[in-house]
Parts: sequence; structure tokens; C-alpha cells
Amino acid sequence: MKLDPEKRDFAATLQGVPIPVTGAEEQAQRIWLRLAVPRGSFRLDPELGSRLYRMPRGSREEMEGFARAAIEEALSPMAGVRLTRVACSYDPAADRAGVKCRLALGGQALELALEVSGGNAHGVL
Repeated sequence: MKLDPEKRDFAATLQGVPIPVTGAEEQAQRIWLRLAVPRGSFRLDPELGSRLYRMPRGSREEMEGFARAAIEEALSPMAGVRLTRVACSYDPAADRAGVKCRLALGGQALELALEVSGGNAHGVL
């Protein structure tokens, strides 16, 4: 089923019918879930998720090194997915970090952006 990251629920038609998702869109959604869910927070699969919510605030290089390791760890169970680029930014006034990553998925490129604030990661595909 397609997820709506803003509502944190399943996406549905105007009639309330859940929208199915397949193929590359399904793979992209699985990647997003693995990165946005805090690692260890899902009792049925404690290895699901990433440690991005723990990203240190500091230099861009330090943040990008941490983000690269956290993303690669979270995606390691997914065959055929490769991280090709990571870029981080930080807004100290809002204590908000931004992570942009580019992934190779079966010959296709996927770009994903996540925002890390208050111990949570939120993202958009």
C-alpha cells in the first residue's frame, strides 16, 4: 500500500480506498521507510530503520560521514540498492539537519531528502 509521509498513514482515494504501489515506486517507498524509521523502534523487526535520528550536529564532513554510515547500514538488507551521494546541511537556530542522498536502484537513480529534528527523521521521495 502506498504511504502518505505527511499524514503518516496509508494514501487513499477520495472514496477511502488504499492505493496499491508496485515496482520502482514500491522499492523507493521501502527505502524511505528504512531511512525514516528510527532503528530499533519497531518491535517486530528491531533491525529495521536507520540511526539518522542520532546524527551529530557539527561540521558538514562529520555529518555526512555519519549519514553515509547510517544509510548504508539501514539499506544493507536490500539487494541492488547502492548509495552514490550524500549531502548534509544544518540549521542551528532550528536544530534541524537536512540529508539529501542519491541512490542507484536497478539502473535507476533515486533522490531522497530527509529532515532530522527533535530525534526524528522525516523524508520525501
